[in-house]
Amino acid sequence: MTTVPGGSTGTGKRSSIERIRRLEGLERDRLEEKDRKEEERRQRIAGVKPSGGRHDLVDRIEAVTRYPMVLLGLAWLVIAIIVLTTDVDDSASTGLVGTLFGLWAVLLVEYLVRLVVTPDRRGYLKRRWVEPATVVMPPLQGWHLVGMERMSLLLHEGELRVETILKHHSLFRVLIAAAATLFLGAWLVLLFEEDAKGSNIHNYPDALWWAIVTVTTVGYGDRYPVSAGGRAVAVVLMLVGIGLIGVLTATVASVFIKEHTDANKEEIKKGHADLGQQLSMISGRLADVERRLGATEAEVSAVDAAADAEAATNGPIEPDQGASTS
Repeated sequence: MTTVPGGSTGTGKRSSIERIRRLEGLERDRLEEKDRKEEERRQRIAGVKPSGGRHDLVDRIEAVTRYPMVLLGLAWLVIAIIVLTTDVDDSASTGLVGTLFGLWAVLLVEYLVRLVVTPDRRGYLKRRWVEPATVVMPPLQGWHLVGMERMSLLLHEGELRVETILKHHSLFRVLIAAAATLFLGAWLVLLFEEDAKGSNIHNYPDALWWAIVTVTTVGYGDRYPVSAGGRAVAVVLMLVGIGLIGVLTATVASVFIKEHTDANKEEIKKGHADLGQQLSMISGRLADVERRLGATEAEVSAVDAAADAEAATNGPIEPDQGASTS
């Protein structure tokens, strides 16, 4: 048996190709798992909306009351603004407040009627878990124009987006550490400034307000330390604030880039499949070249004869296919 020259090199090339294939498989599996989890979440929140019987009756009730409820929510908001921002006499104020409670009662009754009529209250509440907020805060009745099921799903997806950002690169831990530094800095500056001459920070709320303004790099100037210790604490908080803003910006940008990459998963999968085919072709050609480099003339003739026989059986060989046997 003839030893194939450069066999170790061929093994190294094959191991590199296999490693690339494994990475390609892992990335494909990650994208498929992400799709599966997204579909499970969507189904768990939205569920399968039932139809027929009392379910259709509930849908008809909502279709009839949708726009009137939205208008009542807007009216409630207008009256609330009038009560809070204008000076009216006691009788007018009492009337307006009574109107607010009346509108709120109408919204509540309409919601309870639909909740009583539906035969599947648990599923109804699960698909429309945000709807109670529209009763507590009537201006949110505008969500009916979007659809409660759709609004519930959108808010849940927003919640997942925030959760993803907080978990990305342990951002949540960074925020916890920054918050702890904020409260500790406020307490330390109060120790230095409480009895300092010319100080304007004499209680913890003032110290906390100053710490927040300092960490966010806003710097209103209404509160500021005058002692050396207080200024040292201010330097630390300013550095923490600059670092925190940088971390937040980088993390959010990283999440968006990752989501943009995943959004093109179909193109990525197709590219991976094409890459796998090309790697298989290259691997076969390398193996053929290595065999030929260490083969005798008789072995080369045998390979050519086998290739000619295959071509006679399967038809003409394409140029790129014949390259591996030429």
